[in-house]
Amino acid sequence: MATPPELQRLKITADGPIGTLTLDRPEEMNAMDPVLIGELTVAAAWLADRAPFRALIVTGAGRAFSAGGDVNWFMKGLEDPEHDLPADVRRGAEVLHQAIVDLRRIPYPVIAAVNGAAAGAGFSLALMCDLRIAAAEAVFVVAYGRIGASPDGGMTYFLPRVVGPARALQLAFEDPVIDANAALELGLVSRVVPGEELLDAAHAKAEELAQKAPHYMRMAKRLINESIEHSLTDHLQLERHGIADSMGTEDLRRGVTAFKAGESPEFKGD
Repeated sequence: MATPPELQRLKITADGPIGTLTLDRPEEMNAMDPVLIGELTVAAAWLADRAPFRALIVTGAGRAFSAGGDVNWFMKGLEDPEHDLPADVRRGAEVLHQAIVDLRRIPYPVIAAVNGAAAGAGFSLALMCDLRIAAAEAVFVVAYGRIGASPDGGMTYFLPRVVGPARALQLAFEDPVIDANAALELGLVSRVVPGEELLDAAHAKAEELAQKAPHYMRMAKRLINESIEHSLTDHLQLERHGIADSMGTEDLRRGVTAFKAGESPEFKGD
């Protein structure tokens, strides 16, 4: 197995084909400081390009998923008259956004196990994932407007795609604290479970999805994620090549053979 990168504020662990990425600053509610953001780019590139996983769980250590940008970072910049805080945050956002781009390149399912507060960029990170399962005590907060900051981390890209543009704008304007049950009603999460069952539920879902053919999962993610930006003609070309390429895989042979025999295939990723 490819060795995960050494990290201080993040942890990458493996359980067979299932990986887990844990934000690991529990005392600071997994707030994103420049060190964590920098590590996120390293982790994201490894997960997209080298990890041997067939599903990934993203979660937070302690009582929060992530409180978003580290306000102590901002305050330090505000208190130092020689510090160019806008330039510093501009660089930080560029690094964070590269991590988001790489995380979206991951060719296998990514499941957010939202164990507590997901606020600001933490909410953005949860929205970036393909599926979200929430603990009963989880809350979601847009949060940026509470300190007068503009949204980042893909918040205004992902939120409209999950709940629709009108509802996304309402949530941004009103900035409510969205509890787990309200998140379920809004479609922000697919399931709510007791906190002590969260990681087991996420792992069970990851194991279920990891059984599917990797080419299918990779193309389903790509085609659905890119469909909004494409014309129908361009998108149908991608579908054409995707299904043709699948015909050259051994997994397709396994799937068709098992289907004809009335059996369940075991997909291996070749």
